[in-house]
Amino acid sequence: MQRQREDFINAFAKRGYTKKDSALIMDDFIYTLEEILAEGDAVMFRGFGTFSVKDIDERESISPRTKERIRIPAHKEVRFLPGKQLKRIVREGTMDFEGEDVDAADAEA
Repeated sequence: MQRQREDFINAFAKRGYTKKDSALIMDDFIYTLEEILAEGDAVMFRGFGTFSVKDIDERESISPRTKERIRIPAHKEVRFLPGKQLKRIVREGTMDFEGEDVDAADAEA
């Protein structure tokens, strides 16, 4: 199931925020992430994953429709590499601590 922006805002609001604040936080987060990536920098969220920008070189390919050789210009791609904690949560379908940083909780134990 793919959820939309409004679904995410509603889920975030269940954590005690108003829907208006939830939307503002989400929009500011995304805008800030876009700004940083546009500058070519990576953003790492420990346990969650890393967003980065990769330079893709110009290359030649064959158009599947026309079978002609085409040139694909150099461009940038956004990459996401999931962190260990996110991989585990998705694999197991559960979180150890509701909204808590599992790594921090393990360090204190």
